[in-house]
Amino acid sequence: MPMVMSKDEWSKIIKWTDSNREDPEVARRREYVKHLNESSRNMTKHWPNSLENVNKRSEEVRRARIEAAEQANSRFYQQYLRKKRQEQRELMYSARETVFKNKDAPKLLLSAVIETAIQKERQEQIKFNNELKRLEDEQKRKDDDDIIRKAKEWHELNELRKKRRFEVNKQHQKEILDQAHEVSERNRIEYETELEMQKVDNIKANEQMEELKKFEEEFKTAEKGRILSDMRRARQEYEHRRKEAEARDKCDDKLIQVLQKATARVARRRKQTESDLKAEKLRVLEAISKKLESGDAAREALENEHLQKAIREKEAAADARRAADARKREKFIAERKEVREAFLKKEEKRMHEFNTMRQWEIMNRFKNAELYEDFKEKLKEEKERKIREYREDILKLWKERDEREAKERADTRYFYGELAEKKLREADNKLLTLGGKLLDEAREHQRPEYALHRAVDRYCKQYRLYPMPPLPSSLQEHYGDYSPRDVSKPDPDYCYPAPPADEVDGKRDGLRSTQPVAGPSKPEQQQQEPVADYKRKGPANGLQTKPGSLPKLVVPCKTEACRCELKK
Repeated sequence: MPMVMSKDEWSKIIKWTDSNREDPEVARRREYVKHLNESSRNMTKHWPNSLENVNKRSEEVRRARIEAAEQANSRFYQQYLRKKRQEQRELMYSARETVFKNKDAPKLLLSAVIETAIQKERQEQIKFNNELKRLEDEQKRKDDDDIIRKAKEWHELNELRKKRRFEVNKQHQKEILDQAHEVSERNRIEYETELEMQKVDNIKANEQMEELKKFEEEFKTAEKGRILSDMRRARQEYEHRRKEAEARDKCDDKLIQVLQKATARVARRRKQTESDLKAEKLRVLEAISKKLESGDAAREALENEHLQKAIREKEAAADARRAADARKREKFIAERKEVREAFLKKEEKRMHEFNTMRQWEIMNRFKNAELYEDFKEKLKEEKERKIREYREDILKLWKERDEREAKERADTRYFYGELAEKKLREADNKLLTLGGKLLDEAREHQRPEYALHRAVDRYCKQYRLYPMPPLPSSLQEHYGDYSPRDVSKPDPDYCYPAPPADEVDGKRDGLRSTQPVAGPSKPEQQQQEPVADYKRKGPANGLQTKPGSLPKLVVPCKTEACRCELKK
C-alpha cells in the first residue's frame, strides 16, 4: 500500500534505523549506573541486615524447616509402616498357629496334655489319700491301744468295785430285808387308802357328768330356737324383696306400654303424611299432563319436518360420497397407468444397457482369458503360501501346546509330588516338634507321659511315619534304591517357627537384612519425642517442627569494618 510522507519524517526514520544512533552521553550514563550498582552490590554483599541476605537467610530457614518437616513425616511414616508390618506378621503368625492348632492332630496333643494334667492331679490325689489313710491308720492304732489300756484299767476297777460292793451288800442285806418288810406294809396301807379315794372320785365324776349332759341339752334347745328365729326373719326379708321386685316389674311394664303406644302413634302419623304427599304429587302431575295434551299435534308436525330435512341431508351426503369414490378410483387408475409406463420405459432402458454390457463382456472375454489364467496362478500361489503359513502356525501352536502341557505336568507333579511331600513333612516336623516340647514340659512338671506318647504314636501310625517292612526278595531286585525310612522323628535341622520379633525404631526400614551386623557398639541415641506430642506441635500439613530440627538463627555482627566469620 503506497504511503505519502515528507522528507523530514523520512530522515527521522533513517536516523532511527541507523546502527550508530546511540548517544555517547546516554551510554556513559548507563555505564556509570551499572558501575554504581556493582559497587553497591559488592559493598552490601557481606552485610547481614541487607535485603538480599535477609531474604536469602529466610529462604534457607524456610527450606530447612520444610526439609525437617519432610524428614519427620518420613520417619513417622516409616514407624507407621514398621508397626503395620509387625502387626501383619503377628496376625499371620497367630492365624497360622490357630489353623495349625485347630487340626485333628494338635487337638489330639491338646487332649493328651489335658489327660496328663488330669493324671498328674489324680496321682497327687492318690498320694494325698494314701497319706490321709496312713495318718488315719496310725491314729486308729493309737486309739486302739489307748482303748485297750483303758479297758484293762476299767476291768480292774470293776473287779475291785465288785469286791467292795459284795462286802457292802453283805453288810446291808439284812437292813434291806427289814426295809422291804416295812415298805410292803406301807404300800399295802397306801393301796387301801388309794382305793377309798378312787371310790370318792368316781362318785364326784358321775355327778359332774350328769351336770354336763344337762347343760348340753339346754344349750342345744336354745341354739335350735335361735336358728328357727333367724330362719323366720330371713323368710320375711325374702318376701319383702320379692314384693319390691314385682312392683318394679309392673312399673317397667307400664313404661314399655306407654313407649309402644307413642311409637305406634308416631309411625301412624308418618304414614299418613307420606300418603298425603303422594296424593299431592299425583294431583300436580295430572294437572301438568292436561296442559301438555293440547301441544302434542304441533310438536308432531315439527318433528316430521325435522325428520324429512335430516333424510334429505343424509341422501345428499351419500351422493357426494359416491361421486368422490368414483373420482378417486379414476385418479388411482390413471396413476397406475403412469407408473406402469414409467416401469416399462425403465425396463426397456435396463435391457438395452444389459445387452450392451453383455456384448462388451463377450468381446472382453477372450481378452481376459490370459488375465484369468494369471489370476488363477496367483490364487494358487496365494493358497500354497497360506497353506504353508497355516502349517507353520499349526506346528508352532502344537509345539507351544506341548511345551505348555509339559510345563503344566511338571508343575502338577511338583505340586502334588515334591511340594506336597515337603508341606506334609513340614507339618509332621511341626507336630512332632510340638509333641517333643510337650513331652519336655511334662517331664519338667513330672506329669505322666503315656497320653502324649500314645497321641504321637497314633499320629505316626495314621500317617505311616514308622518304617515300613522291607520288600520281599522278588521285588528287591526291581526296587534296588528302596529302603525303609523312619520319619517318626523331626528332622535334625528343623526349628519350630518362633513368633515375629519387634523391630527397633530407627534400626530397620523394611529394606535391610534382619541379621545383626558385627561391628562396634553405637552410642545411645537420645529419646525421641512421642508421636502424639509431635502431632500437637502444629497442624498436620507437613510443616510440623521438632526441637533441634531447624538451624539456629545467628545474630549478625553489627560492626561494619569487621570481617569475622559471621560475615563470610
